[in-house]
Amino acid sequence: MKKISKSTEPEKLTQYRQLNPTNEWKRCHRNKDCRVQIQDQLKLDQGGLCAYCEIDLKPANGEDAADLRVEHFHPKKIDASTQHNWHLDWQNLLACCHGGSRSDIVDSTSRYTSPDHSCDVPKADNDWGNVILNPLHLPAFPCLFKFNRADGSISVNVTHCQQAGVDEGKAQATIDNLRLNAKRLRDLRKPVLDELNEQLQKMVLTGYTAEEAGIRLTKAVLKKDDQGNWPAFFSAIRSYLGRAAEQQLNTINYKG
Repeated sequence: MKKISKSTEPEKLTQYRQLNPTNEWKRCHRNKDCRVQIQDQLKLDQGGLCAYCEIDLKPANGEDAADLRVEHFHPKKIDASTQHNWHLDWQNLLACCHGGSRSDIVDSTSRYTSPDHSCDVPKADNDWGNVILNPLHLPAFPCLFKFNRADGSISVNVTHCQQAGVDEGKAQATIDNLRLNAKRLRDLRKPVLDELNEQLQKMVLTGYTAEEAGIRLTKAVLKKDDQGNWPAFFSAIRSYLGRAAEQQLNTINYKG
């Protein structure tokens, strides 16, 4: 999980809520223009990555459905005391993958692993606001998680949590409750880290020092593409490249 910086609320959502202040999300979802604008803006804000596991959010392709849906961090409901409608609250909306739960999505061979689920699937309608981290409230620096190239697993970077004043127990609960160490995710992360390691080794063999190789590789991979997307498993790449990654992110004024 990485920090997400939200943009201004999409115009169509503002208009829809003004006309339908008590509508539930399922009714808003039926409004195609509104739904598409929301999804597009969420994907842009998140650099094309799932808000929880950081897999790339892939669009539909032919008969295969998109691996993208709108997640509500706070459960979808209208608060009884304040009448606040969490269904239509822009700050409550995130873009997520399907967490391994759908067989009809793109790249289903690796992405459909039911019942091995993650992200918002185990979260469901649980109110975990005081249990897990909210990606909107994370610091941009430092990276709160670390990754093991041997098996693609994620764990808490205790030192970085302490530096950022983030509850390390809550960070661990984020991994556990969202099942960010699901086998599907470990199997998808490991090749990404192995490829980085292979590229670094090749660069060193051509005469670069390990530090020079790390800097050059970081500049090549830790950036957005032409569509504004970060590389999949951004935090794993960032963690693996270490100091060079932090220098690069500072250079490009990374905000999330």
